[in-house]
Amino acid sequence: MSETLQGPDFSPLYRQVKELLLQRVVTGHWKPGEILPSETKLAREFNVSQGTVRKALEEMAAEHLVVRHQGKGTFVAARGAGQQVHFFNMTTADHKPLGSRINGAVAYETGLATAKEQEALGIGPDLEVLRVSRVRLVDKRPTLFDEIVLQHERFPGFADHLDKGIQTNTYVIMEKEYGVLAVRAEEWVSAAAAGPHEAEMLEVKPGTALLKIDRICYALDGAPVELRTIWVDTSDCHYYNIVS
Repeated sequence: MSETLQGPDFSPLYRQVKELLLQRVVTGHWKPGEILPSETKLAREFNVSQGTVRKALEEMAAEHLVVRHQGKGTFVAARGAGQQVHFFNMTTADHKPLGSRINGAVAYETGLATAKEQEALGIGPDLEVLRVSRVRLVDKRPTLFDEIVLQHERFPGFADHLDKGIQTNTYVIMEKEYGVLAVRAEEWVSAAAAGPHEAEMLEVKPGTALLKIDRICYALDGAPVELRTIWVDTSDCHYYNIVS
């Protein structure tokens, strides 16, 4: 590698190292939760300084792509089944993490993608999607209703993994079973009245004011991997986010 500036498309050396490291994660060379080689070893392999490697890893850590543990090393980011649900921004009124559990998969089906699903997932009209509907209980009361859409071809047999346990984190399934690391999400939050279906799932009256969250989730390679709509009865919980 060379640090010589070469025109407007020049990328700093540490960014080049970062891209090489990311490619190894994307291609499955390093799995979620796996430890990376030491900074010294990576520096020798890429023929750069240890400081350049460290800067690349620090930027990856800031983006939650890797986790650095003092004295242990750097690991590819991963989520265990016992961790808080990824991208889950609901809290109690005093901003404590909202404890919740899944009340099973309410329903799932496969079918051709709708125009909205095609646009969100970047797929063509001839591809099938898996649609999963499920309810989350908070203090034994239905509180969140999820409608999840995944590209069936990328996640074959996904519903079978949901059947294995009612507390399964879908992002953990993506990582453990398919090697897909969900790292970024875009959300659109709005107020909406419960329709007949949402009212039935959340056990509220039709027309009840709900929080509606539309989300598109992206994998490490930048591809959209999930379209999700979350309907929330905010009687006892709130959407909480830190903006910096």
